[in-house]
Amino acid sequence: MILGFADKIKLSNLKVENESLRKENSHLKSVAETYQKRLNEEMNNASFAVDWDAMKAFSVERNWNNGFPTTIIGYMLSEPAVHTEGEEQRVTYKDVVREWTLHCSPAKHEELVKEFTSWKVKKK
Repeated sequence: MILGFADKIKLSNLKVENESLRKENSHLKSVAETYQKRLNEEMNNASFAVDWDAMKAFSVERNWNNGFPTTIIGYMLSEPAVHTEGEEQRVTYKDVVREWTLHCSPAKHEELVKEFTSWKVKKK
């Protein structure tokens, strides 16, 4: 196919624009990656505390969540449940398993495991 002069200019302009967009995309990916690393470091190094008695925890484990390593604390929560017998309604409580997901460093995870293990020994 033979391109006219105007078509050659349009094609040339598209190539320049394409290269410019590729460079901008590469730059933005780099910036996003830098911020993501910074956010991950801040999240992993943030301190927090767990009230093991209030939580009724039964496990601490390391797992993946959306592509990131996380610490998961399994705990029991008492939830109200309404029972109807005839015309009478009663409220009782049932234990339900829940999870608390923490984004923390491997070192903080190990610290939590030690705290949990220590708490279990004291509880007995």
